[in-house]
Order: sequence, then structure tokens, then C-alpha cells
Amino acid sequence: MQSQTLQMTQASYATSPPDERVALLDEVNLKWLLTGLGWWIDTSRLHQDPAYATHFIQLAESSDSAALRDCAAALKHPLDGNHN
Repeated sequence: MQSQTLQMTQASYATSPPDERVALLDEVNLKWLLTGLGWWIDTSRLHQDPAYATHFIQLAESSDSAALRDCAAALKHPLDGNHN
């Protein structure tokens, strides 16, 4: 199952415009950086639930990690755009 998901993600990544690829990489970075701090993110819900996305973006923005803050800043507006 993970292999199939990885293949689908790779295919999707390869055919996405560059801006979408950068956003996907920022999202993956956010997910794994937060996972390293003990927070698990449901990426589907991140795109569907504005309150959920806001919670994790704010959590990342208040982090001591510069990399996590950078991911939050990069994703803040693209995620806002998904909820319009």
C-alpha cells in the first residue's frame, strides 16, 4: 500500500507545475518536522479543514525551529487559498 501511495505521489509530483511542487515539498517538510516534535498531521484534513490547518500553521510559527517557521510561512497562504 505504501509503495502504491509513493508511486501515486511521485507521478503527481512529476506532472505538477513547479509552484505546486514547491508547495508539496513545503508540506512534506512541515509534516515531518512536526512529526519529529511528536505532532502527527493528517494531510488530507490539512487541505479540507481550515481550523485544523490554522492550528498546525500557528504551532509551526511559534516553534523554536527556524526550518519549521519557514515551512509555516511558505504554506500559510497556499493553504488559505485551498479553503476559498
